[in-house]
Amino acid sequence: MTNHRHAYLIIAHNEWSLLNVSLSLLDDDRNDIYLHIDKKVKQMPELYQPKHSTLYYTPKRYDVRWGDVSQIHSEMELFKTAFLHGPYQYYHLLSGVDLPIKTQDYIHRFFDEHEGKEFIGFFDRTDYIKADTERKRRRYYVLMRWNFRCPFEPRWKVVPAQIIRHILLKLQDIIHFSRGNELTFRTGHNWVSLTENAVKYLIAQEAFINKRFAHTSCGDEMYKHSLIISNPELKKNIFDMDDGVHSCMRFIDFKRANIEQQRRGEPYTWQDGDEAELLSSEYLFARKMSSKNQILINSLVKALLGTTEK
Repeated sequence: MTNHRHAYLIIAHNEWSLLNVSLSLLDDDRNDIYLHIDKKVKQMPELYQPKHSTLYYTPKRYDVRWGDVSQIHSEMELFKTAFLHGPYQYYHLLSGVDLPIKTQDYIHRFFDEHEGKEFIGFFDRTDYIKADTERKRRRYYVLMRWNFRCPFEPRWKVVPAQIIRHILLKLQDIIHFSRGNELTFRTGHNWVSLTENAVKYLIAQEAFINKRFAHTSCGDEMYKHSLIISNPELKKNIFDMDDGVHSCMRFIDFKRANIEQQRRGEPYTWQDGDEAELLSSEYLFARKMSSKNQILINSLVKALLGTTEK
């Protein structure tokens, strides 16, 4: 009998009203939902309680930092927690500021039609991406927990950490240091939809992942892609090797990102008035969203559920 159950794995640290919208749109008896709430969140938010799905929280919570191995740890915690309650046809990794932009009937039908494919998006192999991937492969990046993307940390911690990290990176360049080349190293969008086989393989490789990617910058955009493309059985099932956004079926737009978003490596935030573009697209999910754009959120909810979010 074909397994049609889906697991939605969500990493969240803020935007609770938007997360509640996401939970309501995913609430379907064919789905289970798994949440990792950042350890920095001291008071747990009041969240939507699904009426049809089962909602699980990860047993372990991590203090997730940008670019740090804690991002990998939170993802793996979600994969492992969901796997214990499986099997599932697909495991969808989402952030708390992502939303589905198709109905659950549409999403399930799509994955039934493409069953066995791995929806993981690879960055285009531009000269910059090739060089950046090689730098991340061969060098150790230390003290990534303290970097310029951690505004909650005092500068007396961040600045020394950055100085030490940059000195050690420079020394590695000078002596031509190179870490192992055990895999075909690739990078891409860390938000994915993977099969049971792919998730089982990642979990089996957890010890290697923790060792190899512990001191890598933005390892969450590297470990899944490198392991899956290095596994012949999984590689042959990648949905679209030529178009990274299409391959993960997430509507992500970096071209319209403003100057500050570009500086931080963030995509465009979908705005009020974008609902027609989103709903008419071929994509299944969109990122990133903001609760500030309530007209957009209401329009999506009305289109997908036939109601309006208050």
